[in-house]
Amino acid sequence: MGAFNDKIQISSEFTNNRDQLITAAKDLDFGNGTRLWDAVDFSLDELKGVEGRRVILVFTDGDDTDSKKAGLGGVIERARAEEVMIYAIGLESMYMGAPGRMVRTKPDKGLRKLADETGGGYFELEKSADLEPTFTRVAQELHSQYVIGFSPTQLDGRVHKLAVRMKQAGMTARARRSYLAVAEKSTQ
Repeated sequence: MGAFNDKIQISSEFTNNRDQLITAAKDLDFGNGTRLWDAVDFSLDELKGVEGRRVILVFTDGDDTDSKKAGLGGVIERARAEEVMIYAIGLESMYMGAPGRMVRTKPDKGLRKLADETGGGYFELEKSADLEPTFTRVAQELHSQYVIGFSPTQLDGRVHKLAVRMKQAGMTARARRSYLAVAEKSTQ
């Protein structure tokens, strides 16, 4: 569990205990500035060395306004290379602008691209009441996924496009749109 604004904060160790996550969320600091891409990059750092499927769920109501280290392109490349799936939830927000007008903002447009490129999902919400069912949907998707693998014929170190299609009507495949064809690293 983590939060980001003009700083990035990780609250505790990895856990699947819902009560611990709720408690940790209450201790996080939210505020001005949005280091969105730095926060995703930092999350990728935290997942290094973790075995198995790795997923980041990003929830934000704004554009990246303050990242100092990472950009959208670099985060996509890194998530692709490290095989991390990213889900993103973007919440529209309203604030009082000048002169006394309500302003509605949309979440960063890069969130959809990040989710699509890494095989995750993107959800854009207009009201916070939609958060609980959206988090539930993400959890259900993560518990009902299949892994399809293949071995590329040429390990040329390049990024290649990837398309997964469903034969059955009404079904949708969430899959990465590309892969990096690199040789496996030796573990000697």
